[in-house]
Amino acid sequence: MGEPREVAELAAFLLSDRAAFITGSVHVIDGGYSAR
Repeated sequence: MGEPREVAELAAFLLSDRAAFITGSVHVIDGGYSAR
């Protein structure tokens, strides 16, 4: 199982200035589960 911290880290990154060029994308936070 994932930890809430892991989701929060992506949310914090997407809200930061470092993600200024990321638009219209989908980020799957499942630890690679969907890649099986």
